[in-house]
Amino acid sequence: MDWDSIRELLPHYLALIVILTVLLTGLTLFWPGGEPSIWVQIGLAVVLGLAYPTAVRYLGYAPAAWE
Repeated sequence: MDWDSIRELLPHYLALIVILTVLLTGLTLFWPGGEPSIWVQIGLAVVLGLAYPTAVRYLGYAPAAWE
């Protein structure tokens, strides 16, 4: 992988990390009865990991490496 691809992908991976952190924090704050189980958190991460690239492609902002 060359540096141009890394520079193109880096903002998307940072956005994924920020979105996941916000979602997991919100989930922990509003989950009834305390903290959600690890399986709920992993499920949320998997759903986000699959939905984000799909949404970015649909909106036309996908990097060339994802095309």
